[in-house]
Amino acid sequence: MPGPFRALLALGLLLLGACATTLSDHPTAPAVLGAPVGEAMMLDSLSRPGVVTLEKTAVADWHFPNTVREPGAKDWRIRQLDAQIYVYSIVHPQFGPYLIDAGMPADYEAWFDPILKGVVRNDYSLKLRIGTEALVARWGPPKGVFVTHLHYDHILGIAALDADTPVYVGPHEGDQRSVFHLVTAPPVTKALKGRPPLNQWRFPPPAPGHLAAIDIFGDGSVFALHVPGHTPGSTAYLVNTPDGPQLITGDAFHSREAWTGQYEEATGFEADLPRIHQSQADLRALAARIPGLIIHPGHQSLLP
Repeated sequence: MPGPFRALLALGLLLLGACATTLSDHPTAPAVLGAPVGEAMMLDSLSRPGVVTLEKTAVADWHFPNTVREPGAKDWRIRQLDAQIYVYSIVHPQFGPYLIDAGMPADYEAWFDPILKGVVRNDYSLKLRIGTEALVARWGPPKGVFVTHLHYDHILGIAALDADTPVYVGPHEGDQRSVFHLVTAPPVTKALKGRPPLNQWRFPPPAPGHLAAIDIFGDGSVFALHVPGHTPGSTAYLVNTPDGPQLITGDAFHSREAWTGQYEEATGFEADLPRIHQSQADLRALAARIPGLIIHPGHQSLLP
């Protein structure tokens, strides 16, 4: 590579890096809800009949380029993923209704700048099925939203909720800096504007080969699991329902093929690819210790 061209390329990369921004600078506060729990106690709780009902709703269909490779392969390739966006409603018999992720408002395009609007409409072919407003009319206002991560396709529906609805996220969730956030962060900022600080789960340090966990209601019914990598604060949720335990992975796994090990994934938005692979390994190991577990990857469905 000629010297002048190499210098220009280095300058371009430097300028691009200087344009990187965080996903969110919204204020945060330690969550009062939930307490750290060890894996043995969590597994014991999941061996008993569950009491929390869970309803899963596909709120939109879309397609996006998922970068994948076969296990052991060196080269990545682009595979268009037939995907959906989900909202999960959980109802605790004592503590009431909550959402896991928030879907999309009916006017979701109004929250996008022209670049993101074009990408989502043309490249991702997003087709909304139902807005968060209609879900709230069906289920009633939630007492809070447990967020898997702060990407717009998981939280933009917060804009349709009461302004004082508590929102719970993993630690350092908005801290990652990326040039992608120049386009993807503005709708997140708009949706959170004027709302109370985000409640950060108080995860304990994890034991080697295990995931840090929070017992959300203190009765072994719903657990938050720290699965960093896709974003620093990425969080999975483990819900003990009358139909058995169910795992909502968020984008720790986008697809059923990633969960089963058919492909490795790298969408390009990962904060830390080696760390997400470790989180995936730890999540699979935990799942193997839970008989009859139902899996819900971030953008597809998978039954046992």
